[in-house]
Amino acid sequence: MLTEATNDFDAVSGLKVRLREEASARRSEAWTRAGESAAKAVAEAGLRLAASLDGEQIVAGYHPFRYELDVVPLLAALQAERYPVALPRSHPERRLTFHAWTPGAPLERRKLGMLEPPETAEELHPSVLFVPLLAFDARGNRLGYGAGFYDVALSTMRAERRVLAVGVAFDEQEFPAIPAEPLDQPLDLVLTPTRLLTREAS
Repeated sequence: MLTEATNDFDAVSGLKVRLREEASARRSEAWTRAGESAAKAVAEAGLRLAASLDGEQIVAGYHPFRYELDVVPLLAALQAERYPVALPRSHPERRLTFHAWTPGAPLERRKLGMLEPPETAEELHPSVLFVPLLAFDARGNRLGYGAGFYDVALSTMRAERRVLAVGVAFDEQEFPAIPAEPLDQPLDLVLTPTRLLTREAS
């Protein structure tokens, strides 16, 4: 039984490696072709999404890394509408905290060259999370870089309160199926330059 489980794990891991390679290539091509216009479209759609939600929302995004779709224009638009905005800060044991950020505020270059808020920035507890990714499917499965930071963060946050997880991607990053493992946390929505997709039922 242990051998079968190990073989299954190896098969899924191998498939994810191949999907990451293809998804990374698709994403970099899409970014080169239409990165600026995609960021503008996502900013407009993301602002409409936030306005459609009930109650006051604290919104967390990310500072783009490599060829991730840029949500800084969206965060700037949300901040201009007086939404509290946060960016993630990474910690050991795959933990993320989210800290207040305004456009132009200083960021620290940390692990792997990612830009993150300083530790002194106020910690916030977001109710809406715009999540970067390499690939997604219609069932809300997300493929990241493999470290599991967002899976751990979403698991912890969802145990405490309702959180809306919105993947942000180019349309080209959609795949027919992303393998999901027990610890993987699904997305509620996926926002692309042309669509807002609601997770299909399994």
